[in-house]
Amino acid sequence: MAGLSAYELMRRANLSENSEFLKEYGLQAPVVEAASVTLREPKEPKKRQPNGKTKKRKKPEPPVIERRVSFRVRLKVQPDFYEEYETLKDSDDEEEAERLKNLRQPNRSIVRPPRPNSYGSIEGVKVGTWWETRLDCNYDGIHRPTVAGIHQGPDGAYSVALSGGYEDDVDLGDSFTYTGEGGRDLKGTASNPKNLRTAPQSKHQALVRGNLALSRNVETGNPVRVIRGYKLNSKFAPDSGYRYDGLYNVTKFWETTGKAGFRIYKFQFQRCDPEPSPWCKESKSTSPPDVAI
Repeated sequence: MAGLSAYELMRRANLSENSEFLKEYGLQAPVVEAASVTLREPKEPKKRQPNGKTKKRKKPEPPVIERRVSFRVRLKVQPDFYEEYETLKDSDDEEEAERLKNLRQPNRSIVRPPRPNSYGSIEGVKVGTWWETRLDCNYDGIHRPTVAGIHQGPDGAYSVALSGGYEDDVDLGDSFTYTGEGGRDLKGTASNPKNLRTAPQSKHQALVRGNLALSRNVETGNPVRVIRGYKLNSKFAPDSGYRYDGLYNVTKFWETTGKAGFRIYKFQFQRCDPEPSPWCKESKSTSPPDVAI
């Protein structure tokens, strides 16, 4: 005990007192002598001798950072520009055709919204709704093609776009005649090269694709959505952009000879939409038309 400090003496006295207390209540565990521990000197790491066989470690690849896209953009329909380019030979819109011709393939990983093609009106889109571009019409599902004038389906055409067209087409608003697609040369004429709207007929039209679809509307009675564009030479055309004018029935079609001497197909449309036409609305009210946002 000699040489112990007062603190060490007090610590040992407390340990003894606590041990006696535990023994009194039978809580004292038997004392086991601790085995002696021998400290070992740390060994120096062995240096590897070069043997000519070294393995290259693979560098970890950088993480792939996904591009963030807003919810509103994800909901928008992404048009298939490749399919649209395939329909250029039937286009009446030179500017749209040239624009799509120079575009690269879009990102096909973007999923279209769950809105299947359908006949008749589109929920939430009123007659008289106006869009700035054909692409906006595509987004709202009124007229999917951004170039072609006819959106064909298995039981008839879903929609048609009146923009440019033929000089001998008649437009009376609630009824009009529509010349079928095909038979034009993309190169245009010598005076108007690449002018798709003024290119003359260079071959016969055929009752295929859009023309065949419109002929089936006569049989099935499925209505066709009609939009008019600002390039249409008609008093019923909008001053700018594109306007939804409602549902029309294709009442009949026939084959005739065009100005260039080639066979063309003509289709007669009659309005059947219960909603008033935009020109009737304008005559009753001076309020601006609905604009799709």
